[in-house]
Amino acid sequence: MPDTPTRVIFLGGLGEVGRNMFAIEKDGSIIVIDAGLSFPSEEMLGIDLVLPDFTYLSERAKDVLGVILTHGHEDHVGALTWFLRDVPVPVHGTPLTLGLASRRMDEFGVKADLREISAPGNLELGPFRLHFIAMSHSIPDAISIAVDTSDGRLFYTGDFKLDDSPIDGRHTDLDTIAKLGAEGVDLLLSDSTNVDEPGRTGSEALVGEKLNEIFRTAERSIIVASFASNLHRIQQVCTAAESVGRHVAFVGRSMIANAEVGQELGHLKVSSGTIIDISEAEHLPPNKVAIISTGSQGEPLSALSLIAAGEHKTVRVTKGDTVILSASPIPGNESSVHRVINGLYRSGARVFHGEEDGVHVSGHAASEELREMLSNVRPRHFIPVHGEFRMLSMHSDLAREVGVDPNQITLCEDGDVVELSDGRVKRGDKVRSGTILVDGLGVGDVGPVVLRDRKVLSGDGIVICVVTIDHRTGEILAGPDIISRGFVFEDEAQDFLNSAEDKVDAALRGLEHDRITDWQAIKKAMRRALGEYVWQETRRRPMIMPIVTEV
Repeated sequence: MPDTPTRVIFLGGLGEVGRNMFAIEKDGSIIVIDAGLSFPSEEMLGIDLVLPDFTYLSERAKDVLGVILTHGHEDHVGALTWFLRDVPVPVHGTPLTLGLASRRMDEFGVKADLREISAPGNLELGPFRLHFIAMSHSIPDAISIAVDTSDGRLFYTGDFKLDDSPIDGRHTDLDTIAKLGAEGVDLLLSDSTNVDEPGRTGSEALVGEKLNEIFRTAERSIIVASFASNLHRIQQVCTAAESVGRHVAFVGRSMIANAEVGQELGHLKVSSGTIIDISEAEHLPPNKVAIISTGSQGEPLSALSLIAAGEHKTVRVTKGDTVILSASPIPGNESSVHRVINGLYRSGARVFHGEEDGVHVSGHAASEELREMLSNVRPRHFIPVHGEFRMLSMHSDLAREVGVDPNQITLCEDGDVVELSDGRVKRGDKVRSGTILVDGLGVGDVGPVVLRDRKVLSGDGIVICVVTIDHRTGEILAGPDIISRGFVFEDEAQDFLNSAEDKVDAALRGLEHDRITDWQAIKKAMRRALGEYVWQETRRRPMIMPIVTEV
């Protein structure tokens, strides 16, 4: 093929939190960086997960050389299960990242060609020369990626923070990053999640100190909820439990699975006998047990939500117990988290949550750390990634303050494409982007129309009107009969429903007189007559569903 520019294709993670995914294309070859998911917003009724729309890659599956993962969080690896069904390519990642990703794929019966990488480390895929650099984050084994092609160098930070005292002793490798910057970085893609936080993100070690303090003073059972992938936090809970002679039990399928992977790979280190099954915990005194649970985001069927509602089959919260939510709510989850917290307080528990109580610190760099990254890399061109548009905009302002040429800063959103050629960056043609919604076993079969209908049903209910007609003459043989659900209670509104039936009957008599038998015309008349009457009487717009039976 003729030499073509290096194209960076953003498929998720720009203008939103989560769904991180982009591709790099050169001379007909493509590599994919991360494949994450996000969780549904409140208006996505009934939706379980949200994936990037990777149609662009599915249509070019034969050109994709592989996927490179930066770390094991769901917003970076969670979409692999679905992506690999359409694009079965090798997946490259550090041992823990592959371990966590493979557990989820095994659940869905998806087989993958998993290939380990390390940081520092290098890999050559087609026209791409990749360099992996160790990064500190809220999960071990996180990396950043520098990609060299004949058009220049791209550097992607992935998620990171500049922690001075990381739990595993693995610092962000600023020396190597500064060396890359000195050699020249043509395009920097940097995490924007915490750009609106001033100063520097607190060290993970601070959480350990607070946990130790809480464990020393707790007199009964302790329950700690955290992200299942946050092995640094799980390690600190286990360490605090061991310091006061408590056993640790895990609750929640993903928590149990990730803890097993962490132990197998040496990222979770506990003494023999510390970890017990939850069934064993029932037979121990409350002051000898610490439970680590999923559900820090208030997910309706998660372990902590069931515990807070008193519906968990094993774990109960009683007065004097201590519950720690060692996470911050993802934007959009605040009401769910508050519901869980209220339930815990109602049970008489002592509750600690979030950064305000010192039981959580972010895994993302705050503004001063982002400044430091920009200063070390000194990119010729900059694109902020990972975050809502306001975050991307604030990060671009930060880059200007550090000295990046304003003309060399590009704000992108999902579907945007930039082209790197001779060290210069310009916009390319957009590609198809958007979301794929997962609803149970259905993937992509729920779209905007279905979501709109669900929203109408949840807000105003449904009114069903049934009529039977003679298909030859249009004569009404039975009905109209009206049934409502989620609109009015029929026994208390019979007069209203009778009047509504009369309105529909009058509309149908007009069609009968004109000998109109087309069922679409009949449905349209039923919908109009019923809708106008309902709006006039109630100022509500339920879903109107006419049903016509022809005999």
